[in-house]
Amino acid sequence: MNTVLTPAFTPSRPAVAPLLRWQEPLATSLRFRFDLPGQVANRMLNVELGLYLLMHLLPLAPAEALPDLLNGQGVAYRERPVWTPRQHRMLSRARALLSPYQNRTVWFNALTRYAALPTRMRVFSTDSRGGWNAEAGSFAMRERAKLFEKALG
Repeated sequence: MNTVLTPAFTPSRPAVAPLLRWQEPLATSLRFRFDLPGQVANRMLNVELGLYLLMHLLPLAPAEALPDLLNGQGVAYRERPVWTPRQHRMLSRARALLSPYQNRTVWFNALTRYAALPTRMRVFSTDSRGGWNAEAGSFAMRERAKLFEKALG
């Protein structure tokens, strides 16, 4: 055995894979239920996770405020209420899961694509009020809320 080529310490990589698979098996179920192509279900769940986070941390902020929340800047972030340690953990976890949405353009494009989806698929409203979509079924709302809560745990 060549000791020069064998490292004495093998660095372990952080557990990133579970962070990237938080949507399964619901994404697969949605893909089949609504006959969605490719990664549409995964992207839809990412947008909904961002909207869920906003609803819990900045309930009065518009959907467009997510990049400010993730980056820790902007008026909505500076005027936020006092958060509990659990809410700070939610934000920290969301920053890892939703890192592409720290870019304002990426988030706005994702919101536009989300709004273009049929209403029956979306659990969040895209109008100015925001919040839960009244047309979504209670089962779909509970199913996704449970997934989002687990993801931001």
